[in-house]
Amino acid sequence: MNMTARLRNWLRAGVYELRAHRDRLSYPRRRPCVMIFPSNQPWDAASNLRAWLVAPELRKLGWRAVVVPEPLTLRQRQRLVRLEKPDVIVLQQTRHPLNVPALYAPIPCVVDADDADCLDPKLKDHIARCTREAHAVIGGSRFVAQTLSQHSRHRAHVIWTCTPRRDTALGPPPANRPPVVAWAHNDPLMYPQEAALVRRIMLGVAKRTQVEFWLFGTRESEAAEWLQPIRQAGARCVAVPRLPYAAYLDKVSEAAVGLQPICLENEFSRGKSFGKVLAYLQGQVAVVASRAVDHPLFFRHGENGYLADSDVESWVDPIVTLLEQPELRARVARSGWQDFQARLTTEVFARLLDPILRSAARVTATETDLPHLPL
Repeated sequence: MNMTARLRNWLRAGVYELRAHRDRLSYPRRRPCVMIFPSNQPWDAASNLRAWLVAPELRKLGWRAVVVPEPLTLRQRQRLVRLEKPDVIVLQQTRHPLNVPALYAPIPCVVDADDADCLDPKLKDHIARCTREAHAVIGGSRFVAQTLSQHSRHRAHVIWTCTPRRDTALGPPPANRPPVVAWAHNDPLMYPQEAALVRRIMLGVAKRTQVEFWLFGTRESEAAEWLQPIRQAGARCVAVPRLPYAAYLDKVSEAAVGLQPICLENEFSRGKSFGKVLAYLQGQVAVVASRAVDHPLFFRHGENGYLADSDVESWVDPIVTLLEQPELRARVARSGWQDFQARLTTEVFARLLDPILRSAARVTATETDLPHLPL
């Protein structure tokens, strides 16, 4: 790294530390205190949903919650830790080289992981070591939690990825939307098994009814060849490039049906939970998802969504039905949105995280005079 780049990184880290001090000094001095170390900045969906947006909800539960920006160096992080003297630290993912419990000992650390990085041979030993050193471990799905628990001294918890509550849903009424099917992935063609399944599904749908297909996370120049067979079958296809999260949610909420395929032969897909599904549910988009991972724990087939198997027709039939029956589509979409409001909001995430943090920090609720929120 040349001198100019080093100076730029040093200045950037300095600016972010000043912002961190400004923010933490604005919070009431109280106990218990949690510091949250995201693996990335808020523009990264996982870091935003499982770290940055969780802190305000924890403050409502009586915590002093301080989020540490990703660009800070170890010296800057440890300086903040000395000033805050937190009761517990949350390490969101272990991808960041400084999200290692041993660096902050003896303060208890909680490791939160929401995907299957633990299956990557290059990361396996590192994640196992971090998990062993942690006072608590959280997985974003049952698969991740079970995998991490092999290395943990403690039982691993499961908290699905959540998103902030909205009083009203995004987008036009579901019954009034055009026949648009969306696959709202952020990098769809990098998942070849799922991409192949979706193409077969959309070929089947296009042969039976009028449909427009939106492929998110890519551009026409990248996706034209992949989309060509679907276009030849009669469907209009649109490649939607990556968007800022708010714009992404707005765009998804214009669709009628959203697809969430999971192919378990792709081992990395076993770690998926509800990240992409959140955009559909928040926008009252009727969901058709694989009967895999944790989906059957949330979706009730034909009520708040549809569950499909590996055969194409189990996908095509409900998609065509939802496109051709607007009132059914609206009923399913509203039911999914209501269940999302009850089970997949950031408020719920914080309520589930709260006792885990208290246990790790050995702080009891009676010491903080907290409001009681029913689950």
